[in-house]
Amino acid sequence: MLNLSAFAEMMLIHEHACVAINPEMPLDRAAVIGCAVTTGAGTIFNACKVTPGETVAVIGCGGVGLATINAAKIAGAGRIIAADPMPEKRELAIKLGATDVIDALDPDAAKQIQEMTKGGVHHAIEAVGRPASGDLAVASLRRGGTATILGMMPLNHKVSLSAMDLLSGKKLQGAIMGGNHFPVDLPRLVDFYMRGLLDLDSIIAERIPLEGINEGFEKMKQGHSARSVIVFDS
Repeated sequence: MLNLSAFAEMMLIHEHACVAINPEMPLDRAAVIGCAVTTGAGTIFNACKVTPGETVAVIGCGGVGLATINAAKIAGAGRIIAADPMPEKRELAIKLGATDVIDALDPDAAKQIQEMTKGGVHHAIEAVGRPASGDLAVASLRRGGTATILGMMPLNHKVSLSAMDLLSGKKLQGAIMGGNHFPVDLPRLVDFYMRGLLDLDSIIAERIPLEGINEGFEKMKQGHSARSVIVFDS
């Protein structure tokens, strides 16, 4: 998996790729920070630079989307709208800080967001990788708003702004791992967890042994739960 020794008990990395964290941090929670939380939270703090009172829509409430929602709450977003077709994910989104939830597959989803916010959101973040979700993110923007694409869409797919969108000052951007500065951001996210601000416990749906990895992948494909964490026997 991207030459990262995924699911291995041990791996060799360069010292520049290593970040020291608080030794009191539970490692099963720290494992989630490495990708999903780093990407979602980093997008709020770095790529979007969300400021208190701004409105945020998050399209897709998997691990990345839920972390985005939780980080938006920490950043002081005035309204956080979570869009996902799964009722379980919408309930989890509320637990993590969403103020409103909608069904992302509803044909009127963009209209609902526009009406809730009286003109659209400051930031719409696509966090699932569906082409239609990128279109929903763009359609949810207010004048001058920014759509940020995080999900892994088909590589030949194009997300675009119309001429009218451009005249309205709307912006479109992508973000890799949330634009993080890892030596600074990873210890900060650990600190957020230790202080009770970042809810990693809710993002972790289950802990499984390595032997259960195939079942974990199947659950991931079904889309009903957030993250599974592999725990090795000590």
